[in-house]
Amino acid sequence: MQEATATGISNEFSTPLDALPYATQVAVTEALDANTGESTSRGYYSPDSGTDFVVTGRGARYYRIETTDHDGTQTTGYEYSVEIDIDESAVSDGVTVRSFTELPAPDREALRSAIGNSGLIHAPHYTSFSVVFAYERTDDQGQSVFIPDGATHYLEWDDTLLRLTFKEQHMVEITSTSVLTELVATSPGEFKEHISDNRGIVLDSLTTQQQDIVVQAIDGTYTECEPYSEPFNNLRESLSIRDDGAVLLVQYNADWYFGHLY
Repeated sequence: MQEATATGISNEFSTPLDALPYATQVAVTEALDANTGESTSRGYYSPDSGTDFVVTGRGARYYRIETTDHDGTQTTGYEYSVEIDIDESAVSDGVTVRSFTELPAPDREALRSAIGNSGLIHAPHYTSFSVVFAYERTDDQGQSVFIPDGATHYLEWDDTLLRLTFKEQHMVEITSTSVLTELVATSPGEFKEHISDNRGIVLDSLTTQQQDIVVQAIDGTYTECEPYSEPFNNLRESLSIRDDGAVLLVQYNADWYFGHLY
């Protein structure tokens, strides 16, 4: 068990708005800017925050985020593999190299949504990604550079040369995604209280043996091998949560800790 500070809880349970994937960041920003705290977007790349809470830089305001997909429909998607940082010598004479800024808006949005964070095109370890161009509206399809020719394209994006190679066309789903935001805290301290009240497990009414186990876990690690003792087994059951990926937040003697069960 490790001490859970307000900063630690903020880092563990929330994501900064500007760290969200592109499509999600746009949808959440639109929701935050709306009087209703809601927004709806439609496309192949659905907003998915990957977190229940977002924190903005505007005075460390914390919002609960809920996304709901609805009204799905099938359309043809055109998938390309994208290689990053291609050597210019690989481009034959006479081959067109397009600028990212000159692409039609729907194509730019698809590329941004596919990579999630455009800064990755400069990351040494990130050498490729896949993008699907899929548009419901005839006007968007007609504007697209990548539908339906299936050719190889070269694209300059932020001083980096990309090669887009057609892979296949297949049916994909276009959905509408509604994003709902709710303000839950206006400081890391308030957010700690909110998370503790809603997700924390309070250890009370412990036996003397269980208290000894918890104190040892706080000082370092407590270990037992199977078959577990009754005090330890009962304590494990009280700390068990159904979602294995969830973070365990535990209160003992009025202090909060991150708990880890192995």
